[in-house]
Amino acid sequence: MNLIVARYLPKGISEVFKIISYYWVVAIFYLFAILLIFDIFRLLSRMLKIPLSVQNFIPQMGIFALALVALLFIYGTWNAYNPKVNCYDINIAKSAGNLKELKAVVVSDLHLSSTVNNNHLQKMVEKINSLNPDIVFIPGDIIEDTEAFKQQKMKETFSKLKPPYGVFVSLGNHEFYRGEVKEIVESLEEIGFQVLSDDYLKVADSFYVVGRDDPAGLHFGNKEGKRLREILAGIDHNLPIILLNHQPTELEEARLTGIDLQVSGHTHKGQVFPANLITSRVFEKDWGYLQKGSLQLIVTSGYGLWGPPLRIGSNSEIVYITISFGAEK
Repeated sequence: MNLIVARYLPKGISEVFKIISYYWVVAIFYLFAILLIFDIFRLLSRMLKIPLSVQNFIPQMGIFALALVALLFIYGTWNAYNPKVNCYDINIAKSAGNLKELKAVVVSDLHLSSTVNNNHLQKMVEKINSLNPDIVFIPGDIIEDTEAFKQQKMKETFSKLKPPYGVFVSLGNHEFYRGEVKEIVESLEEIGFQVLSDDYLKVADSFYVVGRDDPAGLHFGNKEGKRLREILAGIDHNLPIILLNHQPTELEEARLTGIDLQVSGHTHKGQVFPANLITSRVFEKDWGYLQKGSLQLIVTSGYGLWGPPLRIGSNSEIVYITISFGAEK
């Protein structure tokens, strides 16, 4: 239905239909699950010979199911557009020269579009600026709809981010899916962001930021994938190394190649229950903090949304990390 609507109706109307269809799919799933639970309860009551008036039970069951789904949607929509700030304090034992502490913000999976629009981006920029970070990391899935990005002048909103050490970006799978990765990279670089595509940059002569392309680039971006060891060739491992990798994967490779901190997104922590039960199985860590030897991993559930504009069982978030350097006393 979305393809037909998108082709024959104006974009604004097609977007409304698309959002309605997303809600509809989730509603059908939840209603089915709730009614299945009720049906199991009804069968158990029959087996245990518990008196139950079917005539009264069925209408009440339907009303309850609809009311519960409506409440979930109200909460989920509110939760999706009211992000939280989650804070981490970590130590990297390496010296960063004269730099003793770094305050970093991580935002991922913005999926900027008509759904995650300029108003939501403006809220994010204002919140990040109020946190006064030294540096901002965006590990992928930034722009979902290049047309909406241009029409809503999101570039101007993004340009209000001016942390002292800059904004560093790596590419996620959605940057490659639409075949517009070149245009997206150019837009971000015009803002002044450092887009690290299987590359690294030394910052303030104190630490390195490495950006790794999502594996989707191999299939959709005609890119030749590099092993992390190749990307890090020539890097000074005596300095702290921070990796932006869209997906929280290949952790053992990151540990063995001397990465000190990896920041990732991609999972949305499932975004809508019960998908979080799946992501927690697929990924070693689908949200939060994990330490594997000298490697520390922080996975964000993301700021934006993909698919239904809902967050049930996960939160939209901005991550604030205070990083101290040097051996802890």
